[in-house]
Amino acid sequence: MALFDDIITEIHEFGLNSKEFTCSNKLKWPEAGSRDIIMAQDVYVELGNPQDESAAFLVWTENIEKVRDGKIHLIGPDIKESTGKRIPFGKAVIVGVSPIKNENPYERYREMEFLRYDLSLKGYMLRGVSQFMREWSRISVDAVKSGFSFQILGSALIAQLKRKPFVNSVEIFFVTHSCEKVRILKEIGERAMRYIQAMTKMAEEMDFDCSSCEFQTVCNDAGEMRVIRDSIRKEKNI
Repeated sequence: MALFDDIITEIHEFGLNSKEFTCSNKLKWPEAGSRDIIMAQDVYVELGNPQDESAAFLVWTENIEKVRDGKIHLIGPDIKESTGKRIPFGKAVIVGVSPIKNENPYERYREMEFLRYDLSLKGYMLRGVSQFMREWSRISVDAVKSGFSFQILGSALIAQLKRKPFVNSVEIFFVTHSCEKVRILKEIGERAMRYIQAMTKMAEEMDFDCSSCEFQTVCNDAGEMRVIRDSIRKEKNI
């Protein structure tokens, strides 16, 4: 599937000159059980607070050349370098997947997307996410004192995604530079989300009446959307 390949190219162009780290199994971080609760007085920094810019999204491709496996990019200050209690936050996750055969691509997306809720790291709390590509998290003072960083967060997320047998490679971009930079990433992500929203409508509402669909132009512009529609209809015997 090459549905997001042009968008992935845009993400790479956006991330030129970013700081680059490599995923490492040596950077294992203690788990926090079911969920770590970080009270306001224990917060070192909040990423993507509702009062700030936030953008988080995931795209995938079957083109292995599009994903630099294990690379973690950072545009802006790392966690310990943040100067305030809140910073804008952007995250783009690029996943290289095995070719789809009889599977529903939307179900694959749901499996990958839901993995972020299972990420359990001591001193890291995912406080809220939304359908509008926002992600809000807290990092504790103790975690930062112990060396928590975006390399550690990225390594944990990559390991989490690779638990899925169809995931072959993962590359991550984090953005903390400024609200303006996060907004640029968000604009890229919004185009990806149009495809995902169209998949959601087809898979969850079982609505295949293209003539009345608000995503008609999306599907017309991307032939693969019609392939996805047909695969969902076949799966549901419609």
